[in-house]
Amino acid sequence: MEVKNVLEQLYNGEIFPAEQYAPKGKEYRKIYQGNYNHYDDFIELFAKLNPPLDKQFIEIMDEQLDVIPYEFSEMFIDGFKLRQK
Repeated sequence: MEVKNVLEQLYNGEIFPAEQYAPKGKEYRKIYQGNYNHYDDFIELFAKLNPPLDKQFIEIMDEQLDVIPYEFSEMFIDGFKLRQK
């Protein structure tokens, strides 16, 4: 695929790099797994409350996490911008 086609696909929203990339480093996986375990433990605590708040917490976190691909996309796209002087 030539560069022009990739940039056109980005511009037209046909490809979305944030959904196609995942870090592969050992340190990242270690941190990610620790964060995931912490998240699960926290949800368990919310489930034990009266009334249980685990589902509400998950919904709030999902709303927050849905924004991350847009942030990654903006950062990626900014890397291709040409500055005008």
